[in-house]
Amino acid sequence: MKKFILIIAVIGLTFGSFAQIDRSKAPNPQPNPKIEINIPDPMKFENGLEVIMVENHKLPVVSFQLFIDYPNALENDKAGVSSIFGELLGSGTTNTPKDKFDEAIDYMGASFYPNSRGFYASSLKKHTPKLLNLLNEVITQPAFTQEEFDRIIEQNLSNLAALPSDANSMLSNVKDVVSYGESHPYGEIITEATLKNIKLEDVKNYYKKYFTPNKAYLVVVGDVSADDVKNYVEKYFGSWQPGENIEKSDFEVPTTTGKQVYFVDKPGAVQSVISVGHTVDLTPGHEDEIKLKMMNQILGGGSFSARLMSNLREDKAYTYGCYSNLSSDQLVGSFSAGGSFRNEVTDSAIVQILAEIDRMTKEPVSETELDLVKKSMTGAFARSLENPQTIARFALNTIRYNLPKTYYADYLQKLEKITASDILMVADKYISSNNINIIVVGNEEIAENLNVFDNDGNVDFKDYYGNKVDRLKTVPEGITLETIINDYAMKKMMVSTKDELASKIKSIQQIETFSKARIEAAMADIYVYEAEGFPNKTANYTLIKSVQGYSPVGSEWFNGEEGEAVQAGNKTIYEGEELEKKKASKFPIGQLKYLEENSTNAVLQGIKTIDGVDYYKVKVTVENKEDVSFEYYSVEDKVLVRTERIVVDEEGNEQTMQFVFSDYQEIGGLYVPKNMEMNAQGQVFNFVTQSVKTNKKAKAKAFSGNFKVAEKALKAL
Repeated sequence: MKKFILIIAVIGLTFGSFAQIDRSKAPNPQPNPKIEINIPDPMKFENGLEVIMVENHKLPVVSFQLFIDYPNALENDKAGVSSIFGELLGSGTTNTPKDKFDEAIDYMGASFYPNSRGFYASSLKKHTPKLLNLLNEVITQPAFTQEEFDRIIEQNLSNLAALPSDANSMLSNVKDVVSYGESHPYGEIITEATLKNIKLEDVKNYYKKYFTPNKAYLVVVGDVSADDVKNYVEKYFGSWQPGENIEKSDFEVPTTTGKQVYFVDKPGAVQSVISVGHTVDLTPGHEDEIKLKMMNQILGGGSFSARLMSNLREDKAYTYGCYSNLSSDQLVGSFSAGGSFRNEVTDSAIVQILAEIDRMTKEPVSETELDLVKKSMTGAFARSLENPQTIARFALNTIRYNLPKTYYADYLQKLEKITASDILMVADKYISSNNINIIVVGNEEIAENLNVFDNDGNVDFKDYYGNKVDRLKTVPEGITLETIINDYAMKKMMVSTKDELASKIKSIQQIETFSKARIEAAMADIYVYEAEGFPNKTANYTLIKSVQGYSPVGSEWFNGEEGEAVQAGNKTIYEGEELEKKKASKFPIGQLKYLEENSTNAVLQGIKTIDGVDYYKVKVTVENKEDVSFEYYSVEDKVLVRTERIVVDEEGNEQTMQFVFSDYQEIGGLYVPKNMEMNAQGQVFNFVTQSVKTNKKAKAKAFSGNFKVAEKALKAL
């Protein structure tokens, strides 16, 4: 009986509580709670190493992050030495060569990622002693061999070769130069010249000076105890000797006054990459940092509901994405906003980005925006706490930046208290649409539209390293596309007049060229045969020789009426527009068709100065296609020195190929380049002309697809 009375009482209380709730109203949100985040005190060892330990026993895994907190320094004409050091740090030790080192890491199922300020490594707990033994060697016995150094330098030089094809990398370089200046560590740019200045001894000196335990933090996370960590450090890091203390340098950061526009020409680009921004005086842990992060989230911090995205993507359809970023830093923080936009809306996009920045500094954000971003940031922070590496990062930041131990524990409460007035205050204090750098990488043809944004009314032109460059200069009177092409044709055929040119073309109706390139990384050689015949016959055949032997790569032939191309086993028969294009080619100088062929539009744009040398720049487009080429003819020598080809695929992606012709000399009765460097999206091939053969008749069997003779000749090179 008592049991039923109790049940009835509980039911009554339940219904009573339901009756007291107004279901027509949403419940009031509860304030963010104060959370407990245990920031461990560092263990300090005799050699100066500070160790941070975060226990996590859910998985039998242990990770070690070494961070060397040395002061930023200028590298001057050897910019890149720290980066090369970081790569070389993972290239084996004096006791364990690179191949054996990598094999040991793989065998344990471990990971090892070196960088210029240390490394990150992890493994199952049972392999920890073996892993630490290798890490001890990395710290105290790095190999730093000349062979590995040369390989890494060559690899970095190859990476730089892709720079002209990468608009975002160009933008990043220019942004660093104009934001920080060349006398600031953040404004230094790694170039081909600075990489070639670096010697192995520079890397060794860098290691001795900076890679020391008295400037280092070791963060250990995982299935460990304090005793474990103490034993690990004493055994595997105790022999690491401290170095001299290094004074921090003060670097002056240039300020931006007014709007300054910088433009980087990317020939043939179908879209512009834009960044507007400036430096910010904001250090980690500053009282305004959380407010500024919230402000940035509302402006363009990644959400589709952010203002920049809503305006420029959803409303204007200018882009797939427009974002902003604001970061703090020990030396100087930064703010930027931008994205990629169609050429025709570049100026309009800049107007809208500046307008959104200006609105942020003048109008309070709505309560809806504020509430949405608070929930988003709260959720992101809460989710991050599930990862023990987050606590380790918090601990490292707390120690490095001398933050209060409750800085992260108080984060959610600080977030909750931020008001629209706070957002307006920090926006007005830290960001500006009037004193800002506007950087655009794109087609030079749109540059004139950007003068209106510059306070001086003139856009500053930069190359992709951030160096100042001159705009195209006007061509002298009397110089035309026709004179340039005819001069080039006569130079190639080694004649002095147009009559002599016509006569020599009649006497030479076939030209065969044999060239070769070495690919060291693949231990292979590429052989190329090219043939041209009067009036419009063409053929080419590519052969690769590797350790497996010879293998055809591709071929093409056209006999004046029909032909085909074979690439990677796929055959394409020339027909339609492509067939007509082949029939319109001109022997022996393809550029002669620019002077008479209606389907090809060639325009002399002006004189371009590259590395102190002047070139006539000619833009070549084909009707009904977005594909475009730029050709550069030496003003002094009259020869073709550079070609840039930009092809746009069906998805609108640009693919760039560059050809640089050098060391012109007489070969086989013609004046031709001995060397040709081909850069295909960063993959560089250096072809050397082996021989050139001419004939009074266009009779090569290759014009009909028979490459047996050509292949035999290539194998004989």
